[in-house]
Amino acid sequence: MRQRLFIVLLILTGSFQAWSQDHYDAKKALSSEELFLKQSTTNRVIASPGQKYLVLDASPTIGGFHRYRFFPGDNIKFRMHNETIRFNETIASVTDSSFSIAIINEAVGRMDYQEILLKDIRLMKVSRRIPFVSQLAPLLPLAGLIYIGADFFNKGIDNKRYTTDASSLFVGGAFMAAGFVCYKLTFSSLKINSKNKLKVLETY
Repeated sequence: MRQRLFIVLLILTGSFQAWSQDHYDAKKALSSEELFLKQSTTNRVIASPGQKYLVLDASPTIGGFHRYRFFPGDNIKFRMHNETIRFNETIASVTDSSFSIAIINEAVGRMDYQEILLKDIRLMKVSRRIPFVSQLAPLLPLAGLIYIGADFFNKGIDNKRYTTDASSLFVGGAFMAAGFVCYKLTFSSLKINSKNKLKVLETY
């Protein structure tokens, strides 16, 4: 009985998928931007058609292409040409060729706004949450240290402590290297150039 029920459910599932494919209309397919706006939980994006926002299309050495979006109210980390300051500010507004950040002027007790031209941005610090990879970024180096430490302090096959061998160092080092790769995939410092382009788009 259970086997038959399973077969029926399998047939119904396949029929539903086939029915769904028959009613697919390529003309109604959503673009990547439309899908993002539809799935976004940010109320200010959906409720503000015609709002400009920053887009960083990145093709880093480690990891594939990814699009980062920055809306007014979002935090942005960047550095400018011929500047040593690391900016970590909130976007106040976005225009066709620039964006403004809000800076507290403690001397006079007011909020000032500084306009930043896109062409003046040299580097941006971004983060990307990748399932499992982001969680492993801090755990793998710790696992490597624990592995090497356990071999160093515990008695090995030679019945001696405070010794280790090349194989333990290799395994522990591999854990650390994997953690470094996971970290670079999650947190990146991207130079603005032909591979990593910063531009302005508009909601609709």
